[in-house]
Amino acid sequence: EVLLQNNVKFAYVDILSSMQSLRMFLKIRDTSPSHALMREKHSTGVPTLVVDDTAYWVENAEHAQRLVDELHLAPQAE
Repeated sequence: EVLLQNNVKFAYVDILSSMQSLRMFLKIRDTSPSHALMREKHSTGVPTLVVDDTAYWVENAEHAQRLVDELHLAPQAE
């Protein structure tokens, strides 16, 4: 929802829609430094935002907004 509110272009991937999608997510979850805490807690690490091949575990809506701002994901007004 935060991405939509900020007009961020994104592709939503339902990780349960196919084995390929699930494997792709598990590779991120099992190897990404941003998901170390999730691995330690034996948690899923969902939702995850991937920007330019870097994965970010998103804690909540406020965290998602911080990521949009810090990563400059919202389109700039002309």
